[in-house]
Amino acid sequence: MKTLYIDCTAGISGNRLIGALLDLKGENADEFDRRMSWLRRYGCTWTVRSAGPNGWGGIEAKPVSSGCETFEFAEIEALLDESKLSSEMKQRAFSAFNALKTAGCVFRSDESGAFLLDACLVFEIVGALALLDTLRVDSVYASPVNVGGRMNAPERSVVSAPVSFFLKGMTVFAREGEHERTTLSGALLLKALSASSESLPAGRLLAGGCGGTAPQGSSEALHVMVLERNDEASLPYLTGKIVVMETNIDDMNPQDYQNLEERLFACGALDVFFTPILMKKMRPAVRLTCVSRAADREKLGEIILRYSTTIGLRWSEVNRMTLKRWIQKFESSVGPVSMKLSRWGDEIVRVTAEYEDLKRISRETGHPLEQLRPLVVSEFRQKEDL
Repeated sequence: MKTLYIDCTAGISGNRLIGALLDLKGENADEFDRRMSWLRRYGCTWTVRSAGPNGWGGIEAKPVSSGCETFEFAEIEALLDESKLSSEMKQRAFSAFNALKTAGCVFRSDESGAFLLDACLVFEIVGALALLDTLRVDSVYASPVNVGGRMNAPERSVVSAPVSFFLKGMTVFAREGEHERTTLSGALLLKALSASSESLPAGRLLAGGCGGTAPQGSSEALHVMVLERNDEASLPYLTGKIVVMETNIDDMNPQDYQNLEERLFACGALDVFFTPILMKKMRPAVRLTCVSRAADREKLGEIILRYSTTIGLRWSEVNRMTLKRWIQKFESSVGPVSMKLSRWGDEIVRVTAEYEDLKRISRETGHPLEQLRPLVVSEFRQKEDL
Protein backbone atom coordinates (compact mmCIF):
# COMPACT_ATOMS: atom_id res chain seq x y z
CA MET A 1 0.00 0.00 0.00
CA LYS A 2 1.38 3.38 -1.02
CA THR A 3 0.89 6.09 1.58
CA LEU A 4 1.49 9.84 1.29
CA TYR A 5 2.66 11.46 4.53
CA ILE A 6 2.48 15.26 4.87
CA ASP A 7 4.62 16.79 7.62
CA CYS A 8 2.73 19.92 8.71
CA THR A 9 5.16 20.86 11.52
CA ALA A 10 5.72 24.18 9.75
CA GLY A 11 2.06 24.46 8.66
CA ILE A 12 0.71 23.89 5.18
CA SER A 13 -0.34 26.00 2.18
CA GLY A 14 -1.39 25.10 -1.32
CA ASN A 15 1.70 26.52 -3.04
CA ARG A 16 4.10 24.80 -0.60
CA LEU A 17 2.33 21.47 -1.11
CA ILE A 18 2.63 21.88 -4.90
CA GLY A 19 6.34 22.67 -4.50
CA ALA A 20 6.90 19.64 -2.25
CA LEU A 21 5.12 17.33 -4.71
CA LEU A 22 7.15 18.70 -7.63
CA ASP A 23 10.31 18.05 -5.63
CA LEU A 24 9.12 14.54 -4.75
CA LYS A 25 8.31 13.70 -8.37
CA GLY A 26 11.43 15.37 -9.79
CA GLU A 27 9.19 17.37 -12.11
CA ASN A 28 10.65 20.63 -13.41
CA ALA A 29 8.89 23.92 -14.10
CA ASP A 30 8.40 23.27 -17.84
CA GLU A 31 6.88 19.83 -17.24
CA PHE A 32 4.49 21.22 -14.63
CA ASP A 33 3.55 24.11 -16.92
CA ARG A 34 2.67 21.64 -19.67
CA ARG A 35 0.68 19.51 -17.23
CA MET A 36 -1.40 22.53 -16.21
CA SER A 37 -1.59 24.09 -19.70
CA TRP A 38 -5.36 23.64 -19.79
CA LEU A 39 -5.60 26.40 -17.15
CA ARG A 40 -4.03 28.99 -19.46
CA ARG A 41 -7.40 29.88 -20.93
CA TYR A 42 -8.29 31.13 -17.43
CA GLY A 43 -5.16 33.30 -17.38
CA CYS A 44 -3.20 31.03 -15.04
CA THR A 45 0.58 30.70 -15.28
CA TRP A 46 3.03 29.41 -12.66
CA THR A 47 6.27 30.63 -11.14
CA VAL A 48 8.42 27.74 -9.93
CA ARG A 49 11.80 28.25 -8.27
CA SER A 50 14.11 26.77 -5.67
CA ALA A 51 13.37 28.41 -2.33
CA GLY A 52 16.49 27.39 -0.45
CA PRO A 53 19.97 28.98 -0.49
CA ASN A 54 22.75 27.30 -2.50
CA GLY A 55 20.29 24.86 -3.99
CA TRP A 56 19.45 23.35 -0.58
CA GLY A 57 15.80 23.67 0.33
CA GLY A 58 12.37 23.25 -1.09
CA ILE A 59 10.68 24.20 -4.32
CA GLU A 60 8.28 27.14 -4.30
CA ALA A 61 5.41 27.14 -6.81
CA LYS A 62 2.86 29.94 -7.06
CA PRO A 63 0.01 30.54 -9.49
CA VAL A 64 -0.15 33.90 -11.26
CA SER A 65 -3.52 35.05 -12.54
CA SER A 66 -3.38 37.38 -15.53
CA GLY A 67 -7.04 36.84 -16.41
CA CYS A 68 -10.00 36.73 -14.08
CA GLU A 69 -9.25 37.58 -10.45
CA THR A 70 -12.24 35.73 -9.03
CA PHE A 71 -14.51 32.80 -9.84
CA GLU A 72 -18.18 32.21 -9.19
CA PHE A 73 -19.01 28.72 -7.94
CA ALA A 74 -20.70 27.87 -11.25
CA GLU A 75 -17.47 28.80 -13.06
CA ILE A 76 -15.46 26.57 -10.71
CA GLU A 77 -17.75 23.65 -11.48
CA ALA A 78 -17.27 24.23 -15.23
CA LEU A 79 -13.49 24.44 -14.75
CA LEU A 80 -13.44 21.12 -12.87
CA ASP A 81 -15.70 19.46 -15.43
CA GLU A 82 -13.24 20.19 -18.24
CA SER A 83 -10.14 19.50 -16.13
CA LYS A 84 -7.81 16.54 -16.62
CA LEU A 85 -8.38 15.36 -13.05
CA SER A 86 -9.55 11.80 -12.44
CA SER A 87 -13.15 11.25 -11.38
CA GLU A 88 -12.04 10.73 -7.77
CA MET A 89 -10.02 13.94 -7.62
CA LYS A 90 -12.81 15.89 -9.31
CA GLN A 91 -15.19 14.66 -6.63
CA ARG A 92 -12.75 15.64 -3.88
CA ALA A 93 -12.39 19.11 -5.41
CA PHE A 94 -16.17 19.48 -5.76
CA SER A 95 -16.61 18.48 -2.10
CA ALA A 96 -13.96 20.95 -0.95
CA PHE A 97 -15.39 23.93 -2.83
CA ASN A 98 -18.94 22.99 -1.81
CA ALA A 99 -17.74 22.98 1.80
CA LEU A 100 -16.45 26.53 1.27
CA LYS A 101 -19.82 27.53 -0.10
CA THR A 102 -21.70 25.84 2.74
CA ALA A 103 -19.51 27.51 5.34
CA GLY A 104 -19.91 30.90 3.66
CA CYS A 105 -16.14 31.23 3.22
CA VAL A 106 -16.07 33.66 0.31
CA PHE A 107 -13.83 36.61 -0.35
CA ARG A 108 -16.40 38.99 -1.76
CA SER A 109 -19.63 39.12 -3.70
CA ASP A 110 -20.48 40.97 -6.89
CA GLU A 111 -23.32 43.40 -7.49
CA SER A 112 -25.77 40.55 -8.09
CA GLY A 113 -24.87 38.99 -4.74
CA ALA A 114 -23.08 36.00 -6.30
CA PHE A 115 -20.31 34.55 -4.14
CA LEU A 116 -16.78 34.91 -5.52
CA LEU A 117 -13.56 33.05 -4.71
CA ASP A 118 -10.03 34.27 -5.29
CA ALA A 119 -8.66 32.78 -8.54
CA CYS A 120 -5.25 31.93 -7.08
CA LEU A 121 -6.91 29.90 -4.30
CA VAL A 122 -8.78 27.89 -6.94
CA PHE A 123 -5.58 27.36 -8.98
CA GLU A 124 -3.64 26.21 -5.89
CA ILE A 125 -6.28 23.59 -5.04
CA VAL A 126 -6.53 22.29 -8.60
CA GLY A 127 -2.74 22.28 -9.11
CA ALA A 128 -2.09 20.28 -5.93
CA LEU A 129 -4.82 17.74 -6.72
CA ALA A 130 -3.49 17.32 -10.27
CA LEU A 131 -0.06 16.32 -8.89
CA LEU A 132 -1.57 14.07 -6.22
CA ASP A 133 -3.57 12.37 -8.96
CA THR A 134 -0.34 11.12 -10.56
CA LEU A 135 1.01 9.56 -7.35
CA ARG A 136 -1.79 6.97 -7.11
CA VAL A 137 -1.47 6.65 -3.35
CA ASP A 138 -3.92 4.56 -1.35
CA SER A 139 -4.02 6.68 1.80
CA VAL A 140 -2.94 10.09 3.10
CA TYR A 141 -1.61 10.82 6.58
CA ALA A 142 -0.73 14.19 8.09
CA SER A 143 1.23 15.14 11.18
CA PRO A 144 -0.30 17.45 13.78
CA VAL A 145 -0.85 20.78 12.03
CA ASN A 146 0.98 23.95 13.07
CA VAL A 147 -1.58 26.74 12.79
CA GLY A 148 0.82 29.51 13.86
CA GLY A 149 1.27 31.76 16.86
CA ARG A 150 -0.62 34.83 18.01
CA MET A 151 -0.31 38.48 17.22
CA ASN A 152 1.00 40.87 19.87
CA ALA A 153 -2.51 41.56 21.11
CA PRO A 154 -3.60 38.44 23.02
CA GLU A 155 -7.14 38.63 21.71
CA ARG A 156 -6.01 38.54 18.05
CA SER A 157 -5.18 35.17 16.51
CA VAL A 158 -3.60 34.57 13.13
CA VAL A 159 -5.75 31.46 12.74
CA SER A 160 -8.75 32.47 10.62
CA ALA A 161 -12.21 31.07 11.23
CA PRO A 162 -12.30 29.22 7.85
CA VAL A 163 -8.96 27.50 8.57
CA SER A 164 -10.24 26.38 11.98
CA PHE A 165 -13.45 25.11 10.35
CA PHE A 166 -11.65 22.89 7.84
CA LEU A 167 -9.18 21.50 10.38
CA LYS A 168 -11.98 20.27 12.60
CA GLY A 169 -11.19 16.79 13.88
CA MET A 170 -7.44 17.06 13.21
CA THR A 171 -4.69 17.44 15.82
CA VAL A 172 -3.38 21.02 15.80
CA PHE A 173 -0.88 23.09 17.76
CA ALA A 174 0.32 26.71 17.75
CA ARG A 175 4.00 27.53 17.63
CA GLU A 176 4.80 31.01 18.86
CA GLY A 177 5.24 33.69 16.20
CA GLU A 178 3.39 36.47 14.46
CA HIS A 179 2.57 34.89 11.14
CA GLU A 180 0.15 32.46 9.61
CA ARG A 181 1.53 28.93 9.26
CA THR A 182 -1.51 27.22 7.75
CA THR A 183 -3.47 28.97 5.01
CA LEU A 184 -7.01 28.42 3.81
CA SER A 185 -5.77 26.52 0.74
CA GLY A 186 -3.67 24.21 2.93
CA ALA A 187 -6.52 23.46 5.32
CA LEU A 188 -8.91 22.92 2.42
CA LEU A 189 -6.53 20.42 0.78
CA LEU A 190 -6.22 18.42 4.01
CA LYS A 191 -10.01 18.25 4.10
CA ALA A 192 -10.28 17.32 0.42
CA LEU A 193 -7.77 14.49 0.89
CA SER A 194 -9.50 13.21 4.06
CA ALA A 195 -6.04 13.12 5.63
CA SER A 196 -5.77 11.05 8.82
CA SER A 197 -4.10 13.04 11.60
CA GLU A 198 -1.67 10.41 12.83
CA SER A 199 2.03 9.86 13.40
CA LEU A 200 4.29 8.70 10.58
CA PRO A 201 3.38 5.09 9.76
CA ALA A 202 6.13 2.48 9.44
CA GLY A 203 7.09 1.69 5.87
CA ARG A 204 9.77 1.73 3.20
CA LEU A 205 10.51 5.28 2.00
CA LEU A 206 10.05 5.51 -1.78
CA ALA A 207 10.46 9.26 -2.31
CA GLY A 208 10.43 12.58 -0.47
CA GLY A 209 10.05 16.25 -1.29
CA CYS A 210 10.33 19.69 0.26
CA GLY A 211 8.17 22.70 -0.55
CA GLY A 212 9.03 26.35 0.05
CA THR A 213 10.05 27.84 3.37
CA ALA A 214 7.89 28.94 6.27
CA PRO A 215 7.10 32.69 6.41
CA GLN A 216 9.25 35.27 8.18
CA GLY A 217 12.53 33.72 7.09
CA SER A 218 12.17 30.47 9.02
CA SER A 219 14.20 27.55 7.65
CA GLU A 220 11.30 25.17 8.13
CA ALA A 221 9.42 23.98 5.05
CA LEU A 222 6.67 21.55 4.16
CA HIS A 223 7.93 17.98 3.76
CA VAL A 224 6.13 15.10 2.05
CA MET A 225 7.01 11.41 1.78
CA VAL A 226 5.64 8.43 -0.13
CA LEU A 227 5.94 5.16 1.77
CA GLU A 228 5.26 1.55 0.99
CA ARG A 229 3.86 0.00 4.13
CA ASN A 230 6.23 -2.75 5.22
CA ASP A 231 3.61 -5.20 6.37
CA GLU A 232 1.69 -4.95 3.10
CA ALA A 233 4.36 -4.38 0.47
CA SER A 234 4.41 -8.02 -0.65
CA LEU A 235 0.66 -8.61 -0.55
CA PRO A 236 -1.21 -8.95 -3.88
CA TYR A 237 -4.07 -6.86 -2.48
CA LEU A 238 -4.60 -3.76 -0.30
CA THR A 239 -5.64 -3.73 3.31
CA GLY A 240 -6.76 -0.93 5.56
CA LYS A 241 -9.28 0.16 8.15
CA ILE A 242 -12.63 1.80 7.56
CA VAL A 243 -15.51 2.92 9.77
CA VAL A 244 -19.01 1.45 9.45
CA MET A 245 -21.86 3.54 10.90
CA GLU A 246 -25.39 2.19 11.25
CA THR A 247 -28.74 3.31 12.55
CA ASN A 248 -32.31 1.93 12.37
CA ILE A 249 -35.02 4.36 11.22
CA ASP A 250 -38.79 3.74 11.33
CA ASP A 251 -40.32 7.23 11.22
CA MET A 252 -38.75 9.04 8.26
CA ASN A 253 -40.41 10.13 5.02
CA PRO A 254 -38.94 7.77 2.35
CA GLN A 255 -38.53 10.71 -0.05
CA ASP A 256 -35.94 12.19 2.32
CA TYR A 257 -33.52 9.27 2.06
CA GLN A 258 -32.16 10.47 -1.29
CA ASN A 259 -31.26 13.88 0.15
CA LEU A 260 -29.48 12.17 3.06
CA GLU A 261 -27.58 9.84 0.72
CA GLU A 262 -26.44 12.72 -1.54
CA ARG A 263 -25.17 14.72 1.44
CA LEU A 264 -23.19 11.77 2.77
CA PHE A 265 -21.54 11.04 -0.58
CA ALA A 266 -20.76 14.74 -1.10
CA CYS A 267 -18.89 14.79 2.22
CA GLY A 268 -16.71 11.78 1.52
CA ALA A 269 -18.71 8.62 2.29
CA LEU A 270 -17.25 5.56 0.60
CA ASP A 271 -20.63 3.82 0.42
CA VAL A 272 -24.19 4.39 1.62
CA PHE A 273 -26.96 1.80 1.48
CA PHE A 274 -30.38 1.10 2.98
CA THR A 275 -31.67 -2.30 4.15
CA PRO A 276 -35.35 -3.06 4.94
CA ILE A 277 -35.67 -4.63 8.41
CA LEU A 278 -38.31 -5.51 11.02
CA MET A 279 -37.91 -3.96 14.46
CA LYS A 280 -39.58 -5.01 17.71
CA LYS A 281 -43.36 -5.45 17.57
CA MET A 282 -42.85 -6.16 13.84
CA ARG A 283 -42.47 -2.50 12.92
CA PRO A 284 -41.12 -2.10 9.35
CA ALA A 285 -37.98 0.04 9.29
CA VAL A 286 -34.83 0.85 7.31
CA ARG A 287 -31.25 0.29 8.43
CA LEU A 288 -28.95 3.02 7.13
CA THR A 289 -25.33 1.94 6.68
CA CYS A 290 -22.59 4.46 5.92
CA VAL A 291 -19.01 3.34 5.19
CA SER A 292 -16.27 5.95 5.53
CA ARG A 293 -12.64 6.68 6.26
CA ALA A 294 -11.84 7.08 9.94
CA ALA A 295 -11.07 10.80 9.47
CA ASP A 296 -14.60 11.43 8.10
CA ARG A 297 -16.54 9.66 10.86
CA GLU A 298 -17.48 12.73 12.90
CA LYS A 299 -18.67 14.93 10.03
CA LEU A 300 -20.66 12.09 8.42
CA GLY A 301 -22.14 11.13 11.79
CA GLU A 302 -23.28 14.74 12.20
CA ILE A 303 -25.01 14.63 8.81
CA ILE A 304 -26.87 11.44 9.76
CA LEU A 305 -28.02 12.95 13.05
CA ARG A 306 -29.01 16.26 11.46
CA TYR A 307 -30.73 15.07 8.29
CA SER A 308 -32.47 11.91 9.43
CA THR A 309 -35.00 11.30 12.21
CA THR A 310 -32.70 9.08 14.26
CA ILE A 311 -31.38 10.29 17.62
CA GLY A 312 -28.32 8.04 17.69
CA LEU A 313 -26.09 5.73 15.71
CA ARG A 314 -23.51 3.04 16.31
CA TRP A 315 -20.13 2.78 14.62
CA SER A 316 -17.21 0.38 14.51
CA GLU A 317 -13.79 0.25 12.89
CA VAL A 318 -13.28 -2.78 10.65
CA ASN A 319 -10.50 -4.19 8.48
CA ARG A 320 -10.84 -4.04 4.71
CA MET A 321 -9.27 -5.98 1.86
CA THR A 322 -9.47 -4.64 -1.70
CA LEU A 323 -7.95 -5.16 -5.11
CA LYS A 324 -5.26 -2.69 -6.16
CA ARG A 325 -6.94 -0.13 -8.40
CA TRP A 326 -6.10 2.78 -10.66
CA ILE A 327 -7.84 4.90 -13.29
CA GLN A 328 -6.60 5.31 -16.86
CA LYS A 329 -7.89 7.75 -19.48
CA PHE A 330 -8.94 6.13 -22.75
CA GLU A 331 -10.01 7.69 -26.06
CA SER A 332 -12.65 5.25 -27.33
CA SER A 333 -14.43 5.33 -30.69
CA VAL A 334 -17.41 7.01 -28.98
CA GLY A 335 -15.50 9.51 -26.83
CA PRO A 336 -13.13 9.84 -23.84
CA VAL A 337 -13.77 7.42 -20.96
CA SER A 338 -12.06 6.84 -17.61
CA MET A 339 -11.28 3.13 -17.27
CA LYS A 340 -11.00 1.52 -13.83
CA LEU A 341 -8.46 -1.29 -13.65
CA SER A 342 -8.38 -3.70 -10.69
CA ARG A 343 -5.36 -5.90 -10.04
CA TRP A 344 -4.50 -8.91 -7.87
CA GLY A 345 -0.74 -8.70 -7.61
CA ASP A 346 0.45 -8.14 -11.18
CA GLU A 347 -2.66 -9.71 -12.76
CA ILE A 348 -5.42 -7.41 -14.04
CA VAL A 349 -8.62 -9.16 -13.02
CA ARG A 350 -11.23 -6.52 -13.83
CA VAL A 351 -11.69 -3.64 -16.26
CA THR A 352 -14.72 -1.36 -15.99
CA ALA A 353 -15.72 1.91 -17.65
CA GLU A 354 -16.68 4.92 -15.53
CA TYR A 355 -20.46 5.04 -15.34
CA GLU A 356 -20.72 8.84 -15.46
CA ASP A 357 -18.68 8.92 -18.69
CA LEU A 358 -20.87 6.24 -20.27
CA LYS A 359 -23.99 8.10 -19.20
CA ARG A 360 -22.68 11.30 -20.81
CA ILE A 361 -21.87 9.50 -24.06
CA SER A 362 -25.27 7.79 -24.04
CA ARG A 363 -26.96 11.17 -23.66
CA GLU A 364 -24.87 12.68 -26.48
CA THR A 365 -25.13 9.81 -28.96
CA GLY A 366 -28.40 8.11 -28.07
CA HIS A 367 -26.72 4.70 -27.74
CA PRO A 368 -28.02 2.55 -24.84
CA LEU A 369 -25.67 1.94 -21.91
CA GLU A 370 -25.86 -1.85 -22.37
CA GLN A 371 -24.32 -1.38 -25.86
CA LEU A 372 -21.71 1.20 -24.87
CA ARG A 373 -20.28 -0.68 -21.89
CA PRO A 374 -19.07 -3.86 -23.69
CA LEU A 375 -17.95 -1.81 -26.72
CA VAL A 376 -15.69 0.50 -24.69
CA VAL A 377 -14.26 -2.31 -22.54
CA SER A 378 -13.56 -4.44 -25.63
CA GLU A 379 -11.78 -1.56 -27.41
CA PHE A 380 -9.70 -0.83 -24.31
CA ARG A 381 -8.70 -4.48 -23.83
CA GLN A 382 -7.73 -4.71 -27.49
CA LYS A 383 -5.62 -1.56 -27.38
CA GLU A 384 -3.87 -2.55 -24.13
CA ASP A 385 -3.54 -6.20 -25.21
CA LEU A 386 -5.29 -7.48 -22.07
